[in-house]
Amino acid sequence: MRLFAGFFLVSTAGCDGFFGKNDPGAAKVKPENGGTKVEDDEWSMVPVPPADGPKLAPVAMVVPVLPKPDKQAAPIGYLRVGARVSRSVEPVSRRDCPDGWYAVRPVGFVCAGAEATIKLDHPIAKAITTEPHRDWAMPYRYAFTRAIAPNYLRVPSKDEQFQYEMRLERHLRNWSKLRESWDDLTVGANDVPLDEAGIAVDKIPEHAKPLDQSERFGGNGEDAVPWWLVGERRIPNLSSFRAPPYAVIANRVKRHTGVALIGTFVAGPEAQNRRFAISTDGRMLPADKLKADSGSPFHGHSLRDIGLPAAFARKAGATWWDLKEGQLEKGERLGWREFIPLTGTVKMLHGFRMVEAKNGRWLKSSDLKTAAKPSQLPSWAKKGTKWIDLSIVSQTLTLWEGDRPVYVTLVSTGKDGLGEPGKTLSTPRGTFRVYQKHITTTMDSEVADHEFELRDVPWVMYFKGGYALHGAYWHDDFGRVRSHGCVNLAPIDARFVFMWASPEVSDHWHAAYASDATEQGTLVHIHP
Repeated sequence: MRLFAGFFLVSTAGCDGFFGKNDPGAAKVKPENGGTKVEDDEWSMVPVPPADGPKLAPVAMVVPVLPKPDKQAAPIGYLRVGARVSRSVEPVSRRDCPDGWYAVRPVGFVCAGAEATIKLDHPIAKAITTEPHRDWAMPYRYAFTRAIAPNYLRVPSKDEQFQYEMRLERHLRNWSKLRESWDDLTVGANDVPLDEAGIAVDKIPEHAKPLDQSERFGGNGEDAVPWWLVGERRIPNLSSFRAPPYAVIANRVKRHTGVALIGTFVAGPEAQNRRFAISTDGRMLPADKLKADSGSPFHGHSLRDIGLPAAFARKAGATWWDLKEGQLEKGERLGWREFIPLTGTVKMLHGFRMVEAKNGRWLKSSDLKTAAKPSQLPSWAKKGTKWIDLSIVSQTLTLWEGDRPVYVTLVSTGKDGLGEPGKTLSTPRGTFRVYQKHITTTMDSEVADHEFELRDVPWVMYFKGGYALHGAYWHDDFGRVRSHGCVNLAPIDARFVFMWASPEVSDHWHAAYASDATEQGTLVHIHP
């Protein structure tokens, strides 16, 4: 599947990074060294704001961070409403920015004004205070619309609900009867315990429980109407859909649209006591038209103490086999997508290609998705260089640090396999670099494998034009081709790869672009 990265998506990427060899490199400063001088560039001498310094708040969904205080400069990333980023005490310039350009941590400059403010009591900054949760596999709470629903801008009255929601009386009647089954939710990706590096260390605990009605929609248990929605809407529309100030709704969402949520409340009797959920752009959806989703708990495994080859069971009915006196004896069934370290020994036994596991038992090669040990490593596999190896045939992704494999998992690439990208729904093959990373971004319905719009797709890493590696919260089919060309990862794996790969997305940023001002993107090698 192919993603669209808002205002800053470009069509090609190369090994020289997002800007190419002529990047201005204006603010090549790092927190650890206090600033690296770039010849003939005064902006490189601006100190890095301390972490405990004054803050700047973005008040728009996309607030570009530039390498120098110049609106003509190409962005090196962006901030999103809800964040607070450390800034310089005073503006470093006011050129084309009356409210002032501020240096932000750890690099770059932001223009204060319509999209960002140093006044933390600004209505938008006070109203929207939720950032994506970087320590969660799914950085927001997610849900799918179970029916066409309006994106409300303010709390609608009963009459307005009936005006904007088709067949509402029938829907509410059915929901009241079937809500227990409609609202059923299982534990998922965010319930899997992770270590400090983000690697899953155990299964979901037995005591884990599904989120309650408040938590599943981004709430904290307090169901009161937020101050900025009491009586009237007290902040402007933040979404990309333009609506007049008096509007009740700002567009509708189709059935099965995926949404990310940051809050919820229960309205009063004048609004039928309905629960509403707040999306990341400050619009509202009726919670009775949402089906909360917890994401796949599947995940890959560390290879640091195991190495390659390794495999995942990916065929129904697959079993262990024991070799006794030259005869194969069938053993117990393998768990679905069970992880199996292999020795590399292969034998043809009774007409089957069999592979040996490190526990001394055997498996049919055809029952597995195997990450093989390469016979020869590429030239860049040295000195700890991070690179991503992806096999379309085996649907496996392996992370490498130089000549050492460190992590492996299953993915879902383009549904047309080894077809020609652009003409078919296939993943491009070749060697690329990650050139943009977004904690979340929205996927257009015309190119999604899901048929409908998917908002705030998590852990997105673009490597060629609109092609990306990213988390997929809408399916649990990893190990089989199914996308429109992008590389789908389970949420736990997507987060791990995102945090491991470069360029780093700094604290309180929402995206970073590979550049001289940030760092070069990680290599991505995709082959049959």
